[in-house]
Amino acid sequence: MDCIFCNIAQKKVPASIVYEDKDVIAFLSINPINEGHTLVIPKNHVDNFYDLNEKDYSNVMGVVKEMSKKINKVYNPKKVGVIIAGFDVAHTHVHVIPMHDYHDITSKKMLENKLPTMSKKQLDIVGKKISGVKL
Repeated sequence: MDCIFCNIAQKKVPASIVYEDKDVIAFLSINPINEGHTLVIPKNHVDNFYDLNEKDYSNVMGVVKEMSKKINKVYNPKKVGVIIAGFDVAHTHVHVIPMHDYHDITSKKMLENKLPTMSKKQLDIVGKKISGVKL
């Protein structure tokens, strides 16, 4: 497997690292939404964040919180936003982004004003689908 984030974690590919411990590494995005946009990843390769073991999940989210505070202190944005998407690289990564505007991180549907409006009945049906799933 040739994973760019694994290569960054193993120091095979250079990155602007802003945090590192034995389990987690954080580095600046080469395509930032805003200056300070940071990616936080587990060093272990796991495609989806919900497949992380509890220890790795806690470690990653602890670093996300720490990086959020640092980004807030440096950039004084209106908010610090967090996104877990993973479409671009199949390795769990959390984007930590200083947000100066409401739409700094948002969905294409929202930007294009194509969000559906759901009735309470429709929401209840979706809620039952999700809450009824046994893991």
